[in-house]
Amino acid sequence: MQNLRQRLIGDERGIALVMALGILIVSAIMIVTIVDYSSSGQRTSYYSKARVTAFDAADAGMNNAVSVLNNPTQNSLDQITLPACHTPNPDTSTPASTNPSWFSSPTNFTSQSGWKQNVYSNATAYWCGDLDRNNAQWYLWAIGSLKNPTGPKAGSVSRRLMEKVSVTPTLTQPLNNPVWNYMYSGHLGSTCDETFNNNITGASRLYIAGNLCLSPNVSLAQSMVIVGGNLDLSNNAGVGASTNMSTRVETYVGGNCRYGGGSWAACSGNQDARQIFSKLSDGTTIAVNHTPPVVPPPTADFALWYANAIPGPSQPCTTSSGPVPTFDNNTSRDNSVSTVFDLTPSTSYTCRVGKGASTTLLSAVNSTQTTINVVSTTGFPTTSFRLRIDDEAMTVTGGFGTTTWTVARAANGTTAAAHASGQSVVQDDAGTSGELSWNATTKTLTALGTIYIDGSAKVSNGALNAYNGQATLYLSGTFLQSGSLCGGISGSACAFSAWNPNTEMLTIVANGSGGQVSPGDSIQVDNNWSFQGGLFATNNIEFGNNTNVDGPIVGSQILLSNNLATNAFPTITTVPVGMPSNPAVYAQPNPPQGFSG
Repeated sequence: MQNLRQRLIGDERGIALVMALGILIVSAIMIVTIVDYSSSGQRTSYYSKARVTAFDAADAGMNNAVSVLNNPTQNSLDQITLPACHTPNPDTSTPASTNPSWFSSPTNFTSQSGWKQNVYSNATAYWCGDLDRNNAQWYLWAIGSLKNPTGPKAGSVSRRLMEKVSVTPTLTQPLNNPVWNYMYSGHLGSTCDETFNNNITGASRLYIAGNLCLSPNVSLAQSMVIVGGNLDLSNNAGVGASTNMSTRVETYVGGNCRYGGGSWAACSGNQDARQIFSKLSDGTTIAVNHTPPVVPPPTADFALWYANAIPGPSQPCTTSSGPVPTFDNNTSRDNSVSTVFDLTPSTSYTCRVGKGASTTLLSAVNSTQTTINVVSTTGFPTTSFRLRIDDEAMTVTGGFGTTTWTVARAANGTTAAAHASGQSVVQDDAGTSGELSWNATTKTLTALGTIYIDGSAKVSNGALNAYNGQATLYLSGTFLQSGSLCGGISGSACAFSAWNPNTEMLTIVANGSGGQVSPGDSIQVDNNWSFQGGLFATNNIEFGNNTNVDGPIVGSQILLSNNLATNAFPTITTVPVGMPSNPAVYAQPNPPQGFSG
């Protein structure tokens, strides 16, 4: 019995050992589980924190991209402003509006090494943008990335963000240089830096930086004449008239003056004896002011606008038909386009950058009609939109999908007017960035924005032509005009008394000399034609006999032939973008939208 008890005690000792071992194993499992759970939680915490850091880095990168677009020195309608995110991007392939797969799929991302990068402590931000220039919209991407804290073999932690930024094209700007309120001759160093020949009359404001010589029978009736040097009047020439104070001309002469080859004298005080019938700015004192105001000579930045004009060498037409310009034949600003572009050919053409359908009027429209008939509705919206005919904007409120539209007249502060059959009808709320189009039926040129042709241009149809819009046309070459070009037409002539350059102005800026024009000229207007707008020439501007000029003119010398009239024009306060001496301004980005990520 005793032996049996001893054996049982021995068995119990074995069980105790097993139980102890079991408890130890369970405890070990619990400890491992607790440690693993704790480590997993810590890794999750580290990973979550890393994702927040990656998001912050991506957000900072996105802010950098938006800041670059909003930098006024950057052209926000140029793809080179930001590195492209995708290959290809919509600036050179199918626009996102019609094929968004390029944007929704990350598989065609370019290498991030080509994106902009910013390093923030242990995180890196990569950012880029794809420009859909046809729709004036940017698609921005930003990726924040940092090393995965959960282990050396784990992939990097990254967050990807996306935004859309639409761009509103800038077509006009406030006047910066007062020179554009004058007919300005900048030549210096000659006895006669500027000469006005027989039977020249005029009322435009005149600024001669050097010496001015007036040939016989030249009568200046300008509201203001400013001569930085000497004023020499031949017999029967004169400035103003002595009839009354209203016929006197406010005159400034910094040097001496004489009449009919007589004696020179300091040109100040009463100079009636020398046929200078002047008054001071007070309007009541008879005298010549001997201290002329200083108007800085303008400069044209041909290199800047060669790179940034729309349309131009860096951005040709996105919508085109007919004989549109060749803007460049290589990648250098070297007058490479040898064929002179005719602005007014016998065939209509359209060159537009940006969306916007166009058609023509099927029948004439008077100033009160609220329905219009058009030739085609292709490309136009099927909901309310705004259109432009000549200088009038209208809102289409009905008739979508048909060729008869119901319209609200005089939209966007414009004035209702009559429009001829065949006139161009253009969608006006589409964000057009630039345009050069010609309607051969109605002989109307449409020009918007800053345009650059690395060559020469002409008007050669020998007709009365109108233009609509505000634009600056840069030419590496020259400009020849053999036909009238007017901002407004009244009957069979330019509307000299009604033209408002603040709402309608085409400025020609020419850098060349000779070729299609006389040697030494950049711009030439042939006999019997009229021009209404702005002219800038690196060299001379020459006008033939019996011409009429209305608007600011800036050249080294202004060569005026017989029987020329310069017409008075309103004070200019608003000019087209690209006007020489005005600061370069580009399109204005709108606040971002469509944020996701």
